[in-house]
Amino acid sequence: MMRRGMPERTAVPCSPQINTGFKKLAGLPADGRLRLLSFNIQVGINTGRFHHYVTRSWQHLLPHAGRTLNLQRIAALLADFDLVALQEVDGGSLRSGFVNQVERLAQLGNFPFWYQQLNRNYGRFAQHSNGLLSRIQPSLLEDHPLPGPAGRGAIMLRLGEGENALVV
Repeated sequence: MMRRGMPERTAVPCSPQINTGFKKLAGLPADGRLRLLSFNIQVGINTGRFHHYVTRSWQHLLPHAGRTLNLQRIAALLADFDLVALQEVDGGSLRSGFVNQVERLAQLGNFPFWYQQLNRNYGRFAQHSNGLLSRIQPSLLEDHPLPGPAGRGAIMLRLGEGENALVV
């Protein structure tokens, strides 16, 4: 469907990045259970109380030394999952200390496959993104721009083929 004055947005096939140096590619979990997590990491900002959204809001724009420790804590939490969808990650700009947070979490969490969907690119100042981490090699990966304001998107991942494939 096309809105007046807006181009039609279509799915774009894409490929996951592969962690170099990862010795063994993971497959399905031994117990047959796929552990999924969706996590909004707020660009690595540590918020524990409602007022932190105001008092720490500057960290959405500028680098902060505590972000590295927060990413390590997040990676430790991700260790028990096979597939992780990430929201509000930075793709490597000033505010994250020029660290691609999806790639860093993939490295820290030993995920062999990762993908960053860059939704709003403000160059060196901010790279608003979604991310995907997987222990299982995707058979298909697509970007899906969402309707409405530019800069919103979803990632579709398929594991396996045929009638037994899982689409997330």
